[in-house]
Amino acid sequence: MRSSFNTKPRGLLATAYDDWMDAQPPARVTVARTSPDDVGQRQVIVSVDDGPRAQLLYGESIGWDVTPGRHVLKAHNTLVRKTIEFEAGPGEPIRFAVANRASKWMFGFLVVMGVAPLYLTVERVDQP
Repeated sequence: MRSSFNTKPRGLLATAYDDWMDAQPPARVTVARTSPDDVGQRQVIVSVDDGPRAQLLYGESIGWDVTPGRHVLKAHNTLVRKTIEFEAGPGEPIRFAVANRASKWMFGFLVVMGVAPLYLTVERVDQP
């Protein structure tokens, strides 16, 4: 899937650009929801660029192959939205961790209102 950030050349360079892009190995973007700090409530909906969306429950992960270049990871838990821009190199493994976390006031809200707000965190995880 090509990002809207990539600017494709026009004219004679377009064919050479397409050949070069096709020759590059795709990068692999993986989004995991496995943090021990995750409260395990609500789904997290993630997508890369304008591609298909995936719903992650606690303990799940999803991955996509993307062309090298600039991309956007979008995530939301229906309450909070996050957008992360990132650069993908040829064949590069890229990992993100997402988590629904509770605030320190969660239990007060839960007692008074019957529901509590959850905060969404999205972090890029460095490979070992």
